[in-house]
Amino acid sequence: MSFRNTKKTHALILDGYVDEPGLLGVPPYISPEPRLIAGALEEAGLDWEYMTVDQYRNYGLPPSEVLIVHGGVTVPGKYLGGTPLSRAECTEIGKRNSERETYLGGPLARSMDDDIYHHVVKKDLSVYLHDSLTGKPQDRWMTGGERERWLLRGAEVVMKHPLYPDPLLAEVGTYRGCIRYYTGGCSFCSEPLYGKPEFREQKDVIREISKLYDMGIRNFRLGGQSCIVSYKSKGLGESEIPTPRPDEIRILFEGISRTCPEIRVLHVDNSNPAVMAEHADETEEILDILVDHTTPGNVLALGMETADPKVIEVNNLNASPEEVEKAVIMINRAGAQRGGNGMPRLLPGINFLAGLEGEGPETYNLNLSFLKKLLSSGLMLRRINIRRVLSHRTESRLRYPEEYKKFKSAVRECIDRPMLESMLPVGSVLKDVYMELRSGKQTFGRQIGTYPLLIGVEYPLELGSYHDITILSYGYRSVTGVHHPFYLDKASYSQLKALPGIGEKRAAKIFRARPTSEDQLRGLLDDQEVVGGILRYAGFSR
Repeated sequence: MSFRNTKKTHALILDGYVDEPGLLGVPPYISPEPRLIAGALEEAGLDWEYMTVDQYRNYGLPPSEVLIVHGGVTVPGKYLGGTPLSRAECTEIGKRNSERETYLGGPLARSMDDDIYHHVVKKDLSVYLHDSLTGKPQDRWMTGGERERWLLRGAEVVMKHPLYPDPLLAEVGTYRGCIRYYTGGCSFCSEPLYGKPEFREQKDVIREISKLYDMGIRNFRLGGQSCIVSYKSKGLGESEIPTPRPDEIRILFEGISRTCPEIRVLHVDNSNPAVMAEHADETEEILDILVDHTTPGNVLALGMETADPKVIEVNNLNASPEEVEKAVIMINRAGAQRGGNGMPRLLPGINFLAGLEGEGPETYNLNLSFLKKLLSSGLMLRRINIRRVLSHRTESRLRYPEEYKKFKSAVRECIDRPMLESMLPVGSVLKDVYMELRSGKQTFGRQIGTYPLLIGVEYPLELGSYHDITILSYGYRSVTGVHHPFYLDKASYSQLKALPGIGEKRAAKIFRARPTSEDQLRGLLDDQEVVGGILRYAGFSR
């Protein structure tokens, strides 16, 4: 989708994408931030336009009096659907557009020189922008009332996103901040900066989702929280492991299901394993609610960070290895069964951080031993995220690069792939895979949702299309397959070559003959074992 609007507007919102511990806005996600900014502009009576940083790279910036840039990452990852605005690009944009009134917000604003943009906002850009237009600007956090008004007033932003209405996935928050705010939280994390969490009311979350649903959005993630299990928990500010309240969570998810019955994707993110382990009965009830009301492929990301007790203590981390293991067991027990799209209904993910204060070479051995224990116990993890510290509070320095490299390699080879093979045996069918990228003759896609698995096929498929894929083989963090159903009498030569055991000569023979039955195929090929292998993945259109 091109960016065609060249009419000068008062304000242009440039979405540089965000990736923070409790917030994701890299495509196919759209974070709440652009909606909040647009809502603030609407309330101030200003017209606005919206574009993504990828559209900017392709088409440049259209004219406007005001330029509002928001973006930045604090937990960088590998992205397929878009590339977040870099610090260098952000600097260039600010310098080249000094004739406009420029505003910068998000994680990038916390690391940029203040003289590049006219307004550099460390807290909520939407509220600063609104205050500057209607009175005296303040760098402050928004109130609950402002948030609820602006999310609804600015909802139209989603209709201007290049992935609207599908596969766009709207990120929706239940609260922000950390339940451990009063102890400072984990050393690397930005969530405690928001202060004491203020839980959104269920009716407000449901109203926001309903508004987007009415606009055609069908994919959602409740991702703007540090621990979904702790939503509306008891004892906030009194204990680092407040007591979960399953009834409150049930009200939220039953309300979403009732109000928006045709949601295609409803996922969540983030849970504190210490809370889960300490309050097992409440947690198990909540996990059942999630399994009943969210969609398959859902992942609860557990912030483990390390299995080294010394590093846990030095960095005020939230959970011990024993607590993480208990949480993993509970999630597997509740959600390991496969759902309608071919993925398990609910599985844990684990985060590891390298470069934390106090780590030593033995830290990586402890991390690997922990993962091997999970694997030997038959437990599944949907994904293991290993990254270096990038933080506002800790030094981003890798102290043991060789150990880090060896650990990462060992996890991919010895843990990731065996778990993937166990989770999705050869012949499994993954449904509704959205094709996003072509590299040579290969096409890569993912299911829409939280931490989706990368899926490749060895031949071209139309980008932007959905396909069911039968799994044939595995990488460390990806799978390769063929489209399903696969009809031998309609397949192209390149598609036939992708089937296991065929090769170029057999593919050419099948392509020329176009067999329409098993008997014809068996008469065509000498090796009946190969025929049996082909029929495991392919059939005939009539």
